[in-house]
Formats: sequence, C-alpha cells, structure tokens
Amino acid sequence: MLIGRKLGMTRIFDDEGRSIPVTVIKASPCFILDRRTEERDGYTAYVTGFGEKKEKRVKKPVLGLCKKAGVPPVEVIREFRVEDTTTFDIGEKVSVSLLQKGDKVGVVGWSKGRGFQGVVKRWGFSGGPASHGSCFGRLPGSAGAGTYPGRVTKGKKFPGRMGNDRITVKNLEVVRLDAEKGLIVVKGSVPGFRTGLVLIKIDKNIDIASRKELAKEQAEKSKAEAAKRKVEEKPKEVKEEGKVEEAKAKTDKKEEKAEKSKKAEKVKDASKKEDKEEKTEDKIEKTKEEDKKEKAIEVKAETDEKEEVVEDKEKEDKKEKTEAKEEKEDGKEEKAKEEVEAEKEEEKAEVDEKKEEVVEDKEKEDEKEKAEAKEEKVEEVKAETDKEEKEEKKEDDSEKKENKEAKSKEKGDG
Repeated sequence: MLIGRKLGMTRIFDDEGRSIPVTVIKASPCFILDRRTEERDGYTAYVTGFGEKKEKRVKKPVLGLCKKAGVPPVEVIREFRVEDTTTFDIGEKVSVSLLQKGDKVGVVGWSKGRGFQGVVKRWGFSGGPASHGSCFGRLPGSAGAGTYPGRVTKGKKFPGRMGNDRITVKNLEVVRLDAEKGLIVVKGSVPGFRTGLVLIKIDKNIDIASRKELAKEQAEKSKAEAAKRKVEEKPKEVKEEGKVEEAKAKTDKKEEKAEKSKKAEKVKDASKKEDKEEKTEDKIEKTKEEDKKEKAIEVKAETDEKEEVVEDKEKEDKKEKTEAKEEKEDGKEEKAKEEVEAEKEEEKAEVDEKKEEVVEDKEKEDEKEKAEAKEEKVEEVKAETDKEEKEEKKEDDSEKKENKEAKSKEKGDG
C-alpha cells in the first residue's frame, strides 16, 4: 500500500559480518487521496498519491483531487485494493513506520526495456557452431513441421520486444527502516532501473491498525526525548551567555571612559568659540542698524506705489463682477431648459426599454411552445413507427410459422 522509487543497490554487513545484498527504496511522502466503496464503485480500495510536483505541472483533475484531500500536488497516483477502508482517513500521510524489521514484503516493478532483441539474448538460445564455414550464426532455426500440422505452434520462442514488463517479487525481507527520511532497505534485488517507480505490497497478515498506533506512540516518545535533550542543553547555553555578558560589561566601561574624555575636550572648545562669537555679534549688530534705516526709506516709497496700483485693480474687478453676474443669469435659464428636455428623453428611453422587454418575453414563450409542440409530434411519430414495426414483426413471425408448418407437412407426406 506504499508507492516509492528505487534508489539503487548496495550491501550491508550483519552482526556476524556476512555481506547482504540490499535494495534501497524511498517511499515518502505517500498520502491517501480518496477511497473506493462497494456502494459507489463496486469494490473497496485506497487511492494513494506519491511524490511532490509543481502545481503548474499537475493536470487539473489530479490537482482537484489533491486539494479536496488537503494534500500538496502529487506526482504519481495508484489504487490499492483493500478489504477494510476505515484504517486511514482521506488526506492522511502513510509513513514507512507501518513496517518493522523482519517483515516480508512484495515489490512490484517494471523491468528495464531492451528493445527488439534476437533469440539468443531474449530466450538464451545457443546459436549455431562458431567454427569456420558455418552460416548458422545466431538464427532461430526451424519454426515447425511441414506437412503436419503445417503451421507454427502457439507460444513458439521468436525474436521480439524484450523487457519493460510488470514483475512482482514476493517475500522480500525488510532489513532496515528510516522513518524520518522515508527509506526502506530490502534484502535482494528489485526489478527496474534506478529512480524507477515501485509499488510495495504489505502482507495481509500484518495488522495495520495496531502498527499505526505503535508508530504514533514512537513518534510521541521521540518528541519527548528531543524536548529533554533541549532542557539538558540549556544550562550550557546559560553559562556561555554569562561569559558573554561579562565581556560586554568590560567593553561598556572602556567606552564610557573614552566618551567622558571626549566630552571634556568638547566643553573647552565650546568656551573658546563663544568668546569669538560674542565679538563678531557686536560688529554685526552695528551693521544691521544702519541697514534697517536704509530699508525703511525704501519700503515707504514702495508702499505708496503699491497703494495706487491696488486702487486701480479694485475698480477693474468691480466692472468685471457686474458683467459676470449678468452672464450667469442668462446661463441659468438655458441650463434649466436643457435639464427638462433631458428628463423627458430619459422617460421615453425607459418606456421603449420596457416595451422591448415585453416583446422579447413573448417571443421566448412562443419559441418554447413551438419546441414543445415539435417534441410531442416527434414522440407521436416514434410511437406510430414502433407500432408499425411490431405489427411487421408479428406478420413476419406468422409467415415463418406457416412456412415451417407447410414444410413439416410436405416431409410427412413424403
């Protein structure tokens, strides 16, 4: 009930030092996407998905199935027939921890494709003699007898396509498991190339529900152990933090001393600058008073000129305002007329739209009535044709019976 990929072969040494040939299979992540029921489908099975794929590269039906199950997009989907479909929920992850060391497992794989091959490679024929003068080579030889049976018997071994067949290897022993990485290490070889797809069938005698509970307990224990380790490692971290704080305190004291010396130097420099600034300020104030007197004279002359300009502008503004009022009064009357005309046009448009809707509704009703009438006529024609066919069949049957009776009579007379 697991899907995986063959990573390759290696060897493992057991406790006694014996070399064991081994195949490594990655069977994670596997998810339950859907279940088949007898009421709906006529059989019971799990629909399982394996692998991960980018959403843009997954077909829409598969993507919809994954989203419905609340699972990331899946690379491969397969069905596994099962008697009971209540052990796993839809969207649940099926892990390698269902298996244990020493379990027997069946592995389904697809053998390597060899293409079109001859009889020697495909079936192990020996071929003809390799000595000088023999023209037999790697030919298949005679295919069958001549006069009897005069044909080639079925199942004769000939050249043809070799490999790429579905092969099941039964009773492979589980040697090791790695639940975190999702790896199963199996004793012996598995058909197919490296990274080839593989189906893992769990033995029916194994109680999957109890194994599932055990796997949950083990996962909880591992979490608790990890939490304990963290708690034990904390005192070491606290000691290291204390050393770091002492070093920081020393550096902070050195920095404070350096800052105090810098501030004292800055205060001395500031007092010297203040003396110089006071002398320069006295000179600047005298020059400012002289400038103010000159500016006051200039400002008076400018204000007189501005007052004259402002008076002229006010007169012009009054004239423009009176003219604008007269124009606005004329424009208001025209706008009122235009608004009244626009309202009338809108009312006309609404009336026309309502008329068009009524006409469209009538046309639709007429079309429906016509369609219903046509369907009734078609049904009547079908009924008439069925009656005629039945009558013709009855006549044919009666004629056949009469002919049979006539023939039987003739035979009796003869």
